[in-house]
Amino acid sequence: MRYLLFSKLCMARKVIINHLAKGLALCSLAISVPGIGQVLDSNDIQAYLNDTQLAEAAGYKTIYVVCESYNYQPGVCTLGDLKIIHTNVHKKLSRSSCDNSVWSTTDNQIITTKGCRAVFQVLAELNVNPVTLQCDSNNYRYHECPLPFQVKGAWLRKRNSNSPCEQEKGWGTRNNILWVNNGCRGVFNLF
Repeated sequence: MRYLLFSKLCMARKVIINHLAKGLALCSLAISVPGIGQVLDSNDIQAYLNDTQLAEAAGYKTIYVVCESYNYQPGVCTLGDLKIIHTNVHKKLSRSSCDNSVWSTTDNQIITTKGCRAVFQVLAELNVNPVTLQCDSNNYRYHECPLPFQVKGAWLRKRNSNSPCEQEKGWGTRNNILWVNNGCRGVFNLF
């Protein structure tokens, strides 16, 4: 009886987790942009890998790099001035294994060994600072901040108020303005 009850509980938990995961995938726009020096968690990394606009708004770029080890000699692929945040094998090109034991990364390089040839999906930090805009709702009043250029969207980078700053409730964009309301004060990334 206890095993059956535990089994049903685990099954219900699995269904809820799967449902939440699908919801997160659909609502990737709700993930907040990390502050400077903040470590990304796995949900953020996956969201940035899946959503190019979200990644670029946060100062990251998802790129695909072919890196190959020929004749079992190390292959070194340098990404210039990009800093690697996360890497995984997107598609294996060789018969040799490309598991985690035969490739590694440094700040800006992918190194493959033992005949591993693959396309790597890389989340890299851009060395350009995203355009930011400070916009404040003082005394809980509606306020509009003109945008310096035509934007596709904005992301809350840092909340400076005790009031919540929920998108479309406390802030939003329209007609080349960023608006804030209900005491939301913050710094926004524009893209």
